Amino acid sequence: MYEIVINGNKTITLNEKQFTFLTLIGQLGFLTFNQLTLLWSIVNRTYVGFSHSMLRRWINNYHLLKKHPVIPSQKKRSSNLSRPVYHLSSFGVRALKNNNIDYIPLEQLNYNSHNEECNEVTIQALFQAAFDVDLVNSQLKPINLNLKNIVASSRFDLNKLDLRSFSKQVANYKAHPFIPDQMISFTRHNQKYEVMVELDNRTENDNIQMAKIFNYIKYAYQHPQTQIMMVIAITDGSLPTYRIPKYSMPYLKVNNLLSKFKTYTIEHHGQKYSLVDLYRRVPNLTITIAGVKEAHVDIADFINDKNYISFSITELKLLANILTKKYKHKVVFQTNKKINLDRSNYLNIQGKTIGYMIYNPNPIIYQPIKIGYEHTLDTYLDLNSCIPKNYIYCFPTRSRKLLVPAISDYYQRNPGQPIFSQKQGMIFQPILEDNINPKWLLQLLFAREHYYKYLYNFFTSGTIAASNTAHYEKLTYVNSRAYRIVNSYLQQAHVQLNNNSPRPYQTLHNIAIKTNSAKEFAKQLNPQDIPLEVVRSIFKQIPIKAFSSPYFPTSSSYVSLISSNYLYLPNHSNPKKRIQIAF
Repeated sequence: MYEIVINGNKTITLNEKQFTFLTLIGQLGFLTFNQLTLLWSIVNRTYVGFSHSMLRRWINNYHLLKKHPVIPSQKKRSSNLSRPVYHLSSFGVRALKNNNIDYIPLEQLNYNSHNEECNEVTIQALFQAAFDVDLVNSQLKPINLNLKNIVASSRFDLNKLDLRSFSKQVANYKAHPFIPDQMISFTRHNQKYEVMVELDNRTENDNIQMAKIFNYIKYAYQHPQTQIMMVIAITDGSLPTYRIPKYSMPYLKVNNLLSKFKTYTIEHHGQKYSLVDLYRRVPNLTITIAGVKEAHVDIADFINDKNYISFSITELKLLANILTKKYKHKVVFQTNKKINLDRSNYLNIQGKTIGYMIYNPNPIIYQPIKIGYEHTLDTYLDLNSCIPKNYIYCFPTRSRKLLVPAISDYYQRNPGQPIFSQKQGMIFQPILEDNINPKWLLQLLFAREHYYKYLYNFFTSGTIAASNTAHYEKLTYVNSRAYRIVNSYLQQAHVQLNNNSPRPYQTLHNIAIKTNSAKEFAKQLNPQDIPLEVVRSIFKQIPIKAFSSPYFPTSSSYVSLISSNYLYLPNHSNPKKRIQIAF
């Protein structure tokens, strides 16, 4: 417990979670209300709303936070804040100072949309990492027996992350010609890891970004024992600002930067060097380029040390089975025996040939397969070299499709064919559809256990709350195939789910109106009885505005994961205009 003196004689007491919350606000500088809500859930390791009444308590009763309002102006500059933000008060600063905790001094806070978006990337990444219960790629266990925390990842440990500024984390920071917008560092297996976020708000030309990349290459070269991720996050309107008021996929900007990188040369000590060659000399540096809406994914995977290889191999074997049926010839996927897949992870598997698709028409054809990540510079370089050599380039199976770079120049010279051929390179980007995604069952179980009042309201009156304006003419249900893997995860919590088909609304309405309490009614619900639209409405009601929210629908419309549906040519910068492979 932490005792804090305010107003001279009044003392308040904060518990460990509240003080952590205060510390992170001080180290990030300022946060919007939605960012505070996400951070409060991260600290508590469960979905929990940070209500406006709680915010008023922190401002008016605790006197630890202050509001920085939007300043009215006839001329709204693109860099101005478009919503209020909240920062430490002088009492909050004193509380951290008395506990020898670093923070950003109030006089150094720059209230602009650039820093607001940078904090958005950081908070969204922490939220994704904190609640990434990935049962497909990992054998995870619940963090405890409390179903309140059933949606929290046991891989994530907030206490091991250092979110202090670059100047506080790097002793000789003035020796480097850059200061990242945000830094996150941690230690894993006695090795140091660093994430550096650079926000590109589209006011700087591409040459400046190339100079930044060169600076990070030098930094990584000087710190060979540290694994470093540089994240270039591009303003895309996912956090509305005066500059970009609504979301627009930044595929042109991403591909322009990548094209520039491939051909860029830099002069150093009187000699010219290819930026690509320099980048390849520092294996401890990974650079990603993505919009703000997707940049958090790479950071979260880096923090949680994600390994997608096992499920990718499963998908490739399924693809081989489908190809066998379609072509009436034996097709098998064979892993590359030269790679120790058990020791592979997010960093060292990037760009490796993990295996071959082997076709048995006479003569036998071996089609190599590489695995990579959507936003890395490595992937872009691999696509340019591997697609012309007829590789299949495989990406992680995700709940939603992420932006993969295009190699449009190649396809201008070599128009791709929409019909599958083992003599044509392609990308494989499978989607974990709702009906096979284990997370959905966990989310529905969590809703039943914790949002039973909303569910009771819905099944008695047709709406979750008086303020809810959603329409429920059409209800969607999960007919999940993931019960076995979810029940294995829940076994330690002594909970098992029954694989029952969803019951009609009217049946559940009749049960609800005869039940005395919301909690008693919820006990009679199976998770699959809960419509997805209702759970999404609850998430908005809390509200938790997370880019990684499992309550958003997938980016695909397929009922189940059929591997052959996810083959494309990276021929166009706009993913909606890419050629999908047919059979």
